[in-house]
Amino acid sequence: MHPAFSVIFLTTLIGAGQGLFLALFTGQVYSSIQLIETQSASFYAIGSRIALVLLVLGLLSSFCHLGRPERAWRAATKWRTSWLSREVIVLPAVMGLVFLYGVFHWMGWTQPLFTMGAGQLPVDATLIIGVLGTLAAFALYVSTAMIYASVRFLQEWHSALTVSNFTFLGLASGFMLAAGYSAASGVDLVTFYGVWAVIFTVIGLLSRGAHLIRNARIKHKSNLQSAIGVRHQ
Repeated sequence: MHPAFSVIFLTTLIGAGQGLFLALFTGQVYSSIQLIETQSASFYAIGSRIALVLLVLGLLSSFCHLGRPERAWRAATKWRTSWLSREVIVLPAVMGLVFLYGVFHWMGWTQPLFTMGAGQLPVDATLIIGVLGTLAAFALYVSTAMIYASVRFLQEWHSALTVSNFTFLGLASGFMLAAGYSAASGVDLVTFYGVWAVIFTVIGLLSRGAHLIRNARIKHKSNLQSAIGVRHQ
């Protein structure tokens, strides 16, 4: 496979943007239950802005490998059967939730709406948006990966390991970016995000390694000769 650079930019930028948002929300959850130090609202707001920029750049790069970009909207019409259509629908939803997550933090709309667990966990609007964004982000990981994993005649891709590769490598890049953002912001979360980045990187390495071992053992059901009906070597 020799994918277009726009496809590489698309998957890398969007995966990192999702991962950065998930890292920010993970930090907020940990701070809400007092496992790590609470950070300022601007930390989450600016981090969300960075994640949103990555998502937008990834979306823009997707137009570079379209033959007719003006017809891109039609990709969403086959959502019942096409994983590409589902990705096209879920991606704007993720972008919208990341935007709202950042705006609510920036505007200081973080007053608790109610509490959970005998009053131990105050729940505000950003936590609710974060949960919805987390679900949408994982749905986007799955949708993007299934574009390739659902192609049955490409046996190298047709595996659940394709989904795990996209997910864990995207999380690894996002948490690594969060560690760098923490260092640049002077926030004492470099170790927290860095450890998670290493964990996801190791899991991604194991997943990708298992994928390569699987692919090396594949017995192809057809080859170029059988596909075009030529028997001679």
